[in-house]
Amino acid sequence: MKPSTALFITMNPGYAGRSELPDNLKVLFRPVSMMVADYDKICDIILKAQGFEKSAQLAKKVAGLYDLMLKQLSK
Repeated sequence: MKPSTALFITMNPGYAGRSELPDNLKVLFRPVSMMVADYDKICDIILKAQGFEKSAQLAKKVAGLYDLMLKQLSK
């Protein structure tokens, strides 16, 4: 492999029908943990970039609306 090449494998074996990565491949990759995105912070940064002065207050409302949409609307 070239030193400038990166290879990532995203797996979530907790779901039905998915399998674990074989041990011979596991040793070749470094595990990385991920977490749920902070929608308040993301909204705040986007609103600040657009020039909103009270972006923190508005971001909480927008993130709350987004959360409601995720829970109540179909994909």
